[in-house]
Amino acid sequence: METPNRIWWARPKKLCAMERPGGGGRSHRPDRREADIAYLVENGVRLVISTMTTRHNLGDYDSAGLEWLHVPVPSCDEGAEGLEQLLQVLRRETRKRGAVAVHGNRHTDFVAALCAAHLHEVKNVEPEVGLAEAVDAGLTVTPEAARLLGVRYEAVQPRSRMASSTASGRSVTT
Repeated sequence: METPNRIWWARPKKLCAMERPGGGGRSHRPDRREADIAYLVENGVRLVISTMTTRHNLGDYDSAGLEWLHVPVPSCDEGAEGLEQLLQVLRRETRKRGAVAVHGNRHTDFVAALCAAHLHEVKNVEPEVGLAEAVDAGLTVTPEAARLLGVRYEAVQPRSRMASSTASGRSVTT
């Protein structure tokens, strides 16, 4: 089974952050959506949390037998309330059997910030480290996402860019 394009297992077998199954925005593909949802089911996900402002994919989660929760978050700049609400949900839901997947649309900065904040809360992982791991997994982390967690963007981005480029054999000059 093929792994979705942009997915970060912040807590393996417990919590992942990803772009919308099937891809976001104009790049969305129904066949890819079906494969991504099958991947989630195969990997023990029981609850999908959508932070998209639209209700796309929710019927597909029903069809796949997945529980879902829709908490629209327009952007990281407007995400403080959603972050607090969803951290409470993650505290409760990650104690249960099975995994939780959180997705945005094309933009993955808020879901990366949410999972990094959760890791900080439950595993004492520094938010900068969590955000850098999200970037290394292919998610986008913006200055707004770093600001939402109260960390400097520079503490996340250069380190994660260097780690990504070193792993692929390229070097980056800053």
